This record gives sequence, structure tokens and C-alpha cells, in this order.
Amino acid sequence: MVTTVYLVRHCEAEGNVQGIFQGSSDFDVSEKGIKQLEKLSERFKDIHLDVVYSSPLKRAYRTAEAAVKYSGLPIICDEGLAEINGGVMEGKPWSKLGELFPTEYSVWNDNFAEFAAPDGESVCAVYDRIVKSFIEITNENKGKAIGIFSHGCAIRILMCYIKNIPLSRIDEVKWCDNTAINCVFVDENGVINVEYENDYRHIMNDAETAANHMWWGEQE
Repeated sequence: MVTTVYLVRHCEAEGNVQGIFQGSSDFDVSEKGIKQLEKLSERFKDIHLDVVYSSPLKRAYRTAEAAVKYSGLPIICDEGLAEINGGVMEGKPWSKLGELFPTEYSVWNDNFAEFAAPDGESVCAVYDRIVKSFIEITNENKGKAIGIFSHGCAIRILMCYIKNIPLSRIDEVKWCDNTAINCVFVDENGVINVEYENDYRHIMNDAETAANHMWWGEQE
């Protein structure tokens, strides 16, 4: 019995457009994000899902809504799928983070696995909660096709678990574009195989946002 998981990053949000650390801040979808959602709806028209889970943050939930436009499936909110809480860094421009938080910004860029936001979350804490949610979701839905809608940083962290690599090697996992889909298979023994990663063909050429945000750094 194989469980199929479609792990999807949210569409472009206003925080992305404004170039700020949006983290757990609940920014709404941008104009380009709306266009991306239209294309994602058409993509998921041909992808069967049995159950759908989403981060409660607006940008992820609205992405999940687009994916179930034709199926009408209910969306289950899971706090464990939320984006990293940036603490006092929330809402600050990426262009100013090096000046405002030189130590933390340096760690973010050079040793991401050790990053911890002041008065917020660490990468390790995000790893623990999102992996817990992933395991619970897949165990409760064995043999089904699952849609999980989350965030760039959170998904990148989760992919370390999925690919069975330590957080110290997270640089091997690239950032996903907005609405990009990662597809993985989980067998009856919990062994995970990646079918594909960062598939954003549905928004290529006229609606993609890859590498347009400073926090992607040198990853792209």
C-alpha cells in the first residue's frame, strides 16, 4: 500500500512582493499570486486527491482552496505546517536584516540549520513540528493521495527528513518556487521515495517568481 503526498508551496503573497520577512505573519495573496492560483487549479484538475491539509496561514490556505476548486474536498488546518516564526525579524525588509540582525542574518545565509529567530523559532524546532505533522498525516491516511500545503522554509526543512539527510546538509535542498509541487511516495514501512521536486511547470514563463526574493540568496 503506497501513500502519495503532494507537498505544495503557497502562491506569491504580499510579503514576498514587499521583500520582507513574512514568516508567521498572515499576509494575503498578491496579484501575481491570484494568477498562480488560477493555473494551480487547472493543474490539480487532473491530480486526484483524497484528503487535503494546510497551514492555517492565509497564503497557504488559499493555495489549498485553489487545488480543491474542482473536487470540493474539505481542507484540514494543521498548525504544524505553518511557516517559521521569525520573532522580532517578522515584517523587516530583507535588505535591512544584515544591518538589524547581523549575527542571525549571517547564520541564515551561511549555516541555515543553526538559525534561530530572536523571540521566534529555530530551524530545529520547525523540523520537529513539521516532521511530526507529516508522520501523523501519512499514518492516518495510508494508501491515499494527500495534498499538503505549506511554506518555502518549512518545506525545505521537511525535505531533509523526506530525503533522509541531516539538517546540516540542507543546502542540498533548493528553495521551491511559489505553487511548486513536490511528489513523494510513502510505502507501508514508512520508506519515502521522491517522485519529483519543485515542479512549477504550470506557472512557467508568465507567472513564476523563482529567485526574485532576496532570501533565496545564492540558492537559485
